Amino acid sequence: MKDLDPAGHAVTPAERAALERPQLYVPASPPPSMARLERSRLLRKLNTVRMMWKGSRNLLDLIHPELAQRRWNVVRAGGETIVTVNDADFARHVLQGNPDAYVKGRLYEIIFSRFLRKSSLTMDGETWRQRRRLISPAFNARAIKGVEAVVARHVEAMLQGWGEAADAGRAVDLTHDVGELAMRIAMEAFFSADMGDDPARIGALMDKVITDAGSPPFADIMNLPGWFPRRSRRKAMGWLAELDAWLYPLIDARLARREAGEEEPEAPDLLDILVHAKDEETGAFLDRASIRNEVLTLFAAGHETTALSFAWGLDRLSREPERQERLAAAAAEAEAEAGGPLDPAAARAVPLLPAAYDEILRLYPPAFSIGRQAVAADRFEDVEIAPGTRIQIVIGMIHRNPRYWERPGVFDPERFLQANRAGRHPFAHIPFGGGPRICVGLALARLEGVMVLARALPRFRLSPDGPPPEPVGKITLRTRAPVRMRVARR
Repeated sequence: MKDLDPAGHAVTPAERAALERPQLYVPASPPPSMARLERSRLLRKLNTVRMMWKGSRNLLDLIHPELAQRRWNVVRAGGETIVTVNDADFARHVLQGNPDAYVKGRLYEIIFSRFLRKSSLTMDGETWRQRRRLISPAFNARAIKGVEAVVARHVEAMLQGWGEAADAGRAVDLTHDVGELAMRIAMEAFFSADMGDDPARIGALMDKVITDAGSPPFADIMNLPGWFPRRSRRKAMGWLAELDAWLYPLIDARLARREAGEEEPEAPDLLDILVHAKDEETGAFLDRASIRNEVLTLFAAGHETTALSFAWGLDRLSREPERQERLAAAAAEAEAEAGGPLDPAAARAVPLLPAAYDEILRLYPPAFSIGRQAVAADRFEDVEIAPGTRIQIVIGMIHRNPRYWERPGVFDPERFLQANRAGRHPFAHIPFGGGPRICVGLALARLEGVMVLARALPRFRLSPDGPPPEPVGKITLRTRAPVRMRVARR
C-alpha cells in the first residue's frame, strides 16, 4: 500500500521508511564500525583523514553514524581531542552548567573569521557579554512587536504567488520562495525604507558567501601547517566586498544622523536599534565595523536558518496528510472565530501551530551541530576534559535520541503540547542552543515560523513534488537540491 495525501500524490513505503527512520542522515558509504576503529590505531588514522576529507564537502560526514547509539564518543583527530556528544546532560553541562570553561574555538574561527570577523557569534568571555548586552535590544519584545506587520505582509505576498501556482497547476520552488520570504523580512526588519530593490541580489550574494564558508578547506579542518595548499577563496572575498559596498552606506547614513544629534526613531528598525545601542555599564556605542559585523551575523544567520526550517518543515508537512489536515482545521477554526487571517497573538494561541513549528525544529534543526573548545580543565562523569579539547554537540542526534523521544523519526506536533511536556529533559530540544549563548533571534524565528503555518495551511493543501530532500551539512542543515512542492486551494 502507498500513503495517499488528499490531493492524490503518493508517498511510497520506501519514502515513508526513510522519513521515519530515527536518524536523518545515513552515509552512502559508512565508516568502519567504532569497535573496529577502537582496535586499530592505523585504521583510526586512515578513517580520520577520510572523514575530514568528506567533511570538507558535507559536515555531516564528520559525525560517526554509530554515535546515535552512544552518549558520546572521544577521538583524536588533526592533533586535537574531539568529544562528540549525543547526550542532553552533557550538552547542558557545557552550554549552561560550566559555560565559562568553554569558548567557540578553532572551527568557528575557520568558518566565520573572514566573513563575520569579530562578532557576537565568534566572541567569548567579557567581550562577548558586552556585545550581547548591546545587541539584545534589537530582539526584545518591543522590537519583535515592531516587525509583526512586516512578517505578515511578506507571508501574504508569498501566498499570493502560491495561489497563482495553484490556479496554473504548477509546482512551487519552495527553496526559492521561503528563501526570498526570509530575506525580504530580514531586509525590511533591519533597513526599513532603506532596503531598496536589492533583495534578490543580496540574497544570492549572501547564499554564495555562506556556502563557501560552510565548505572549509580540508587543510584547515585537519589543522595542517600554513604552507599546505588550500583552495582559493578569492571569489568569496569578492562577494563579501559586494555585500560590504551595499551595507556600509546604509550604516554610515544612520551613524551620521546619530552624530547630528538625532534620537532613535519612535518606530526603529533593527539597524536603528544597533546604531543607538549604548552599553549601560561603559556608555559605549558600537563602532562602524562592529555594526557591520553584527548586521551580517544576524542577517545571514537569521534569514538562512529560518528559510531552511520552512523548506524542511513544509516539505515534511506535504508528506504528512493527516497531520497537515489537523493543523489546517485548527487554524481555520481560529480564523473563523477571529473573523479573518490570524495575527501573531492569535496564531500563538492555537496550541498546535507553535507545537508544529517546534516539531519541525526538532526533526530538522538548521544548526545541526554546535561546537565549543575547552579553555580550562573540566570533567563530565568519567570524561576528563583537558584545555584545548573540542566538544561537538550534535543537536540533530539529541533531537532524535530514543532516550528522550518516542518514535523519534515520526512527525508528531502533539508531543509539544503543554500536557505532553512534563518530565522532558530541558536540553532534549535545543534548536536555538542553550545557556547564556542561546540564539538572540529566536523570538523572530518563532514569529515567522508560526505565521507561515497559520496563514498557509487554512488556504492550501500541500503535496510533495518528488522524493524527500537529501541533507547536506554546511554551516547549517541544507538540502542537496532545491525543494519543490505542489499547492492546491482548499
